Amino acid sequence: MENKVLYKVILLLGSNLPLGKMSPEQIIEEADKELIDALLPDYLEVGALEEAVFTTPVIQTEPVGKFEEEKTADGRPVKTPVFSNQILLCLTDKDPMEVLDQIQRIENLFGRMRTYKEKGLVYQSRTLDIDILKVFKTAMADKMADTVADKRAFWTELEIDNERLTIPHPQVESRPFVKELLEMLPR
Repeated sequence: MENKVLYKVILLLGSNLPLGKMSPEQIIEEADKELIDALLPDYLEVGALEEAVFTTPVIQTEPVGKFEEEKTADGRPVKTPVFSNQILLCLTDKDPMEVLDQIQRIENLFGRMRTYKEKGLVYQSRTLDIDILKVFKTAMADKMADTVADKRAFWTELEIDNERLTIPHPQVESRPFVKELLEMLPR
């Protein structure tokens, strides 16, 4: 029996700018669909979807960190809009770097523009931001991978630190809203 490697990825989605007529909440809802389509293995049975994907409710949070100061035409500062945030947990057969590539493709679909300032920890409002918070890995036999039914599958949390990706995400512990959303995940 051939073993397949499966990953369980925990993603944080955030948005605080509309895109056309779409609100930040609608952007997250549409991004969920794109992520599920891009990440779920083709061989999973439809009945297994409830065990393969989980989303938390969208919550509203104040911006965390230093944001680029924006001003009105007459020079008054503009308050950074609140964020809509959600966690999506998804099973995938894509490794973390492939997941990152898919995330960046989807962020670009929703108008995400990266700037050098983000590297200096000065953030900007955005239509969509997707962070990989945590990744777990297991090798599952074909039968288990088809149904995702064996609750005894052993998951190992991965640690990655390279120029493109750090997992677990370095700000998981420092952001109270992330902890709140993580508490909503099934055990």
